[in-house]
Amino acid sequence: MNHEPLTPKTKTMILSDLLSVFTPHYCRACGKMLKEEERFLCRDCSRDLEETHFHLRADNEVMQLLSLQNDITAAMTLFYFQKGSVAQHLIHHLKYRGEEQIGEWLGNWLGNRLSQSPLYQLVEVVIPVPLHRDKLKKRGYNQVALLAKTVAKVLGVSYVDDVLLKVTANTTQTRKISWRRLEESEHIFVLQHPEKLKNKHILLIDDLITTGATLSHCCEQLSTIEGVKIAVAGIGFTIRS
Repeated sequence: MNHEPLTPKTKTMILSDLLSVFTPHYCRACGKMLKEEERFLCRDCSRDLEETHFHLRADNEVMQLLSLQNDITAAMTLFYFQKGSVAQHLIHHLKYRGEEQIGEWLGNWLGNRLSQSPLYQLVEVVIPVPLHRDKLKKRGYNQVALLAKTVAKVLGVSYVDDVLLKVTANTTQTRKISWRRLEESEHIFVLQHPEKLKNKHILLIDDLITTGATLSHCCEQLSTIEGVKIAVAGIGFTIRS
């Protein structure tokens, strides 16, 4: 009996069905099996994922933290972050287990919230907090870059990842950096081709904002570019005790 060859779409569907048998979908927070209509989180854990609504508040907690040392136009995160929280589980699966689909999901969520905010309507370029190349090689991908690319797509603006770099402190690129900065961290941030961002309103993306130190170092470099304006957004904001 002759059989027609399987189409690529049919092969993909069969593979998906097989994977669902051997690797069933489960909640990334509590581990419970997910229902067909649920994605990444069960209904109970979805309810526990507390949104901050910072995108609608100019003087929110993230802005208060970051504006102490940085001249920025806006700052926000999607969720609060604390040990054992649903947000922590999601970021852990994205960052350390290579679940890129979570990054796209969260990036779309973040982008949609930003598109609703009057604080981010003038953004022209989205850039990620960079990952050092050694860590990038070890991890395989930069989860923040994935978030930033998705946000840029939702907002309909440019994505740039080759201007702000993270380098080792003993490279020749760091000669003009103060000794204080060199003592603070093994890695620091530098610029290349800054003219690409001249007179641009930048949206700087990170996954988790805790002390704000990393973002402040990034803003310190970006603010040296002529005419630049900087806004900040992230997924989680650590609740400070």
